[in-house]
Amino acid sequence: MLFDPERHEILTETTWNRDTVQQEILSIIDDIESSILPDNSWPTHPLDAQSYASAGPKWAAYAGAAGTIHALQILKRLNYPTIDLSSLLESVHEAFLASPDVTVEPGLQLGEIGILMPRILAEPDNKKVADNLLTCMRNTIDLPLYEITSGQSGMMHAALALYRRTGDSCWREIFVKGAHALMDSWQENEETGEWLWQSQVFGPKRHYYGACHGITGNANILLQGADLLPQNWTEIIIERTILTLKTSAKREGDLTNWILCSSPNIDKLLVQWCHGAAGVVTAMANTPKTSSSNMALLEQLLQQTGDLVWQAGPLIKGANICHGNAGNGYAFLYLYNRTGDNIWLERARKFAMHCIEQCQKDRLAYGQGRYTLWTGDAGLAIFLHHCLSPEQAAIPGLDLF
Repeated sequence: MLFDPERHEILTETTWNRDTVQQEILSIIDDIESSILPDNSWPTHPLDAQSYASAGPKWAAYAGAAGTIHALQILKRLNYPTIDLSSLLESVHEAFLASPDVTVEPGLQLGEIGILMPRILAEPDNKKVADNLLTCMRNTIDLPLYEITSGQSGMMHAALALYRRTGDSCWREIFVKGAHALMDSWQENEETGEWLWQSQVFGPKRHYYGACHGITGNANILLQGADLLPQNWTEIIIERTILTLKTSAKREGDLTNWILCSSPNIDKLLVQWCHGAAGVVTAMANTPKTSSSNMALLEQLLQQTGDLVWQAGPLIKGANICHGNAGNGYAFLYLYNRTGDNIWLERARKFAMHCIEQCQKDRLAYGQGRYTLWTGDAGLAIFLHHCLSPEQAAIPGLDLF
């Protein structure tokens, strides 16, 4: 099979209800605001503690205070009644440097960029913060990572967002440097013809396919900033990526998925944003519609991959973005915005109702919420909003800052 049934569960029969969704968003906001600790962090959820050596406070964007504060910034901008906690980001940054979530690094999800980014959004005229952020961005350029959590492509999402917002050339220049670093490190496998990056994000060198660590995530940010790059790169990026996806795809009937990585092979077939079908969809659904001879193939792959996410059903792991049902729901929202087909919006909204029940059940089971952007309730609240306003759909902390 193209997915592991033991990782999935039966979809709720609860029908879409706007009032229920709006109420859950407000409930999540209230829980976040009432659960902040005196040290400006939030209680670490037991499921997040499993991923870290220590169950102590977390600070970075992925599963820490910076991501939660950033989520509240976004929700406030979307006109939800939230407390602006941006003033806490300076102390969050200091706490991160003193006791980092993993290690002191410059990256977007696990490092300083993800803490400084929401701060510069709140303090756009703070030159010290801007200079610090720019230094962290420069420090990603030569890392052998080539992915979102800690590497160049994550940095590039932040840099592009700042350039689009401010027009400041320094953000454009660092985005372009990141793009050149990616293009210079993109290698063709002479045996298979695949074009892949060799990432060392988890130590060993691997060639990933997914949105978080692999080719689709990198292609996505290169194409989002294509207007800042050499004109001929767009077709090169599209052709290389579609060729690689076609060559590496695992198919059953009209369904498609990809293994975790190759060289060495880890042949898990996951259906998540970080690895597998859902993230491939969210990354590639942003691809501009060009006259490329492979564009029809891409549309077919997106349809088949989106159908796989639906056929697999909701993930047992949780309602979050990174490896949960909000992330998979975003795949449907991105397809809705690309195709205009209401079936994708209906599927996203069915997943939204499942997410609400799953979040409420987990809150009772663990005696607390999950106060994070990527792995918990803060990101879920933004996904729920996007199910109400699907034309705005964009993954927070990546496509939305």
